[in-house]
Amino acid sequence: MLETIWKIFLRREGLSLWILAVPVFWIVSIIYCIIATFNRMIRGEATIIAKPVISLGNITVGGTGKTPMVELIAARLIDEGFRIGIVSSGYGRKEQISFVEPGYKVQNLAVEVTGDEVKYLSTKLPEAIFSISTKKVDAAQKLAEKKDVDLILVDDGFQHYALDRDLDIITYDAAVEEKDLRWFPMGKLREPFKAIKRSDIIIITRAGFAKDITHIRNRLGNINPKAEIYHAQFQASELIGHDRNHSVKYLNDKSVFLFAGIGNFMPLEKQIDVLSADLDFALELSDHQVYTEKVLSDIKDLIDNYDSDVIITTGKDWMKIDNFDFGREIYYLQQTIDLDPGVEKLVSYIINKLGLKKRNK
Repeated sequence: MLETIWKIFLRREGLSLWILAVPVFWIVSIIYCIIATFNRMIRGEATIIAKPVISLGNITVGGTGKTPMVELIAARLIDEGFRIGIVSSGYGRKEQISFVEPGYKVQNLAVEVTGDEVKYLSTKLPEAIFSISTKKVDAAQKLAEKKDVDLILVDDGFQHYALDRDLDIITYDAAVEEKDLRWFPMGKLREPFKAIKRSDIIIITRAGFAKDITHIRNRLGNINPKAEIYHAQFQASELIGHDRNHSVKYLNDKSVFLFAGIGNFMPLEKQIDVLSADLDFALELSDHQVYTEKVLSDIKDLIDNYDSDVIITTGKDWMKIDNFDFGREIYYLQQTIDLDPGVEKLVSYIINKLGLKKRNK
């Protein structure tokens, strides 16, 4: 509910009754800023792990494409012959237990234990070793101690000051408007914009949605002239179903009902609108939506009203709806990342920067 109100507030246009809420959001932003600043001031010495550590994070709330970047980087490093560990808090899970397991075992655990992002990543990275704990520093220590890994990737670690890292990568969403570059909840910033200067690599995601990509690149470069800057585009590559997959061209003559609980829904809606013959309805749910039987039944009733040919959701949502019978075809949209100047250059930079040595075969 609060997330919905916040999104409506940010998307307001011109003068409206929402202007009456500005003082409330402004006060909450000040409180958020004070707390975040205080946490940075009182932080102790960061814990150093006996393995190279890369953090992948962002400075804004909402989806910036961070999880797909974790998948891409981990997959390419695994292809290069490195054993990769992934640290996460398992955000959104109900059972707060800690575990260290390979992806092929994690994918068989309940999403209540793993969280949707970890569950999704484990299906894509069965060879990676996952260490999940509410405290990322504990998860990283257990991973370094218990498993023979060459590199640790920390999901959403940019604001996790307790853990020392060798490389900081941030994803910056090009679709974020200038007016939203204010402290949450007046805007989307989790910390000051100048915090970008802590990063080693900046990946500008959804570059195609930028009104002026040159302006964004110059602004980021002026704050952090030493950072490597990449552009990333997310491209729909395949529809993944329970017992069959299709090319995205399958939607060309289909009416579609879209639903998803993700941080940044609008780019996904635009994608499906272009791919399908008719986007009947796009249902935006809360980020990390909990799918109870009631929620699923309500969604099914809405789908039945539109009588859509196909249902589309995201990989993370797919992990939570189990095998609920919607009475028609349902798929999740597989996304690939087109990285400029190229994922090969990024992986080569990481290997050289961290001095990683390939294992002897």
